Amino acid sequence: MRLKPIQPSNKIGFSTLEIRRATAWRSKITLVMFLFAFFVVICRAFYLQFLNVEQWQRKAEKTYTKYVEMPAIRGKIFDRNGEILASSVLNYKVGIVPAKFAHEGDALTLFCSLVGYNPDDLLAQIRKASRYFRLENSIDKNAVEEIRRLRLNGVEFEKFYQRDYPFKEAFSTLVGLTSVDDDRGIEGIEKSFDHYLRGSPGQKKLLIESGNVAFDETIVRTPQPGQDVQLTVDAGIQSIVYREALAAKRSYGAKSVSIVLLDARTGDILSIVNVPAADPSDRKDLNLDEVRNRAVTDQYEPGSTLKPFAIATALQEGIITAGSIIQTAPGFIEVNGKKLQDERSFGKLTIREVLAKSSNVGTVKVALKIPSNAMYHYLNLLGFGKSPDLPLLGMRNGTLPKWKSWEDINQATISYGYGVDVTLIQLARAYTVFTQNGYILPIKISFLDRVGQKTPIFSEYVVAEMEKMLVEASGVNGTGKAARVDGYSVAGKTGTTRKIENGKYSTNKYIASYVGFAPSSNPRFIAAIRVDEPTKSKTGGKVAAPIFSKIAASALRDFQMSPDPNDQIFPKTAQIFGKR
Repeated sequence: MRLKPIQPSNKIGFSTLEIRRATAWRSKITLVMFLFAFFVVICRAFYLQFLNVEQWQRKAEKTYTKYVEMPAIRGKIFDRNGEILASSVLNYKVGIVPAKFAHEGDALTLFCSLVGYNPDDLLAQIRKASRYFRLENSIDKNAVEEIRRLRLNGVEFEKFYQRDYPFKEAFSTLVGLTSVDDDRGIEGIEKSFDHYLRGSPGQKKLLIESGNVAFDETIVRTPQPGQDVQLTVDAGIQSIVYREALAAKRSYGAKSVSIVLLDARTGDILSIVNVPAADPSDRKDLNLDEVRNRAVTDQYEPGSTLKPFAIATALQEGIITAGSIIQTAPGFIEVNGKKLQDERSFGKLTIREVLAKSSNVGTVKVALKIPSNAMYHYLNLLGFGKSPDLPLLGMRNGTLPKWKSWEDINQATISYGYGVDVTLIQLARAYTVFTQNGYILPIKISFLDRVGQKTPIFSEYVVAEMEKMLVEASGVNGTGKAARVDGYSVAGKTGTTRKIENGKYSTNKYIASYVGFAPSSNPRFIAAIRVDEPTKSKTGGKVAAPIFSKIAASALRDFQMSPDPNDQIFPKTAQIFGKR
């Protein structure tokens, strides 16, 4: 009988074979678990690197990169002769990385002097900050180079463009200004032409580290510069006009002075000035009211500066002739129970004298002979009651009541500039009818403006007669005699109106005005002047006319206009009637 071999056993009764089998199973389970874990890792890696890569890239970029807008340089603004009125100057903001900023005695002192900081104040600000921050003051390229030579760690520079206005207050109410934050136009030409001037910003990508901006950067999109804009204004003329407006405000104690100069031949705006005005580069105490273009935004009753149009309408309609005589005694006239009067009784006046002496009674008697619809028609053709076609902010229509609502009193007061509101720019344009043989010119402020067609209104005969009347109104016997310029014939009309307060005409607040052109024989420019609330004198003849004289004297020299020969004062009349 064969005996079975005895299997070795351990102390607890398991055979060696059983132990080996158990160990083999444990090894297999461990291997399977290891392979499964490895498979999971491979799948996860595949998922992260291939299936969800964009999401993780976005997270990484969000954590470690920063996209910064790169400003585009704004276009320049030029005058008609290429003089720069506004441009963008490259400046730098200084950034500090607190964790990296290294400060030493002399270098720190020099650095602080360049950025306009007190060293102790700067260090205190750095100690409080945990992340990258910018200093308030900006610096130019020269200062940047000096700081770089100091080799300070933790200092960075960010480019930005700052608007520069070389003519300061002289152009501020016309050119306007841009915002500090995003360099967008917020007033004046800067806003009206913002879509031209503002370029397309670029973009750069910066690496950031623990909240601090690193030095590495990549240009993602290159900024595109804005377009330049050329205006019709003349910087030299504007400077003269501003100087005289500022002097007049001080001399007459006025609330404000506004002046518009037009090229009498083309309708180009040569100058728009308003005083008071602010320096657009100084934002600390900037009052936006002082960059408002009052010449286009403020409506007022024009007074006697509107009389020439009533007289011209009557001439055009054949209601009067240049030889008509008007009885103005006893110095007043009653219309619808209301007394309208002159400063004194002038007695019998020719039509020319009616305008020269600015007789309200004479003008009213002429105006009441004109059909209401005809008078309204001509005033409407002259541009009253509608906004000029100009790309300027705040343009106003003025007010011209519809003729069907007129009573005699309305027509009477409108004839001498009450009951109708205008802007200074409207009034200046209307006077082009007297410099262009009866045509009214479209006006423009830039060479990007559309050029409209001039519109015929009055005949050459009417314009020739009106020229004589306006010359006499600014002659030795006229209310505008202070507008005269030695060696030149001047044509124009004064105006004085009471201001309205609380629905009533004030007894002590006036608007003094004058609108005229020179030389009368060959008009080169038209000037419209409005002085609001003068305190030392009140009439257009004593306040606004002298301003015209000073401006005209300088402007005529700049335009190199020859003095008028005595026998050519009224060339239009000579041409029409065959006289020398």
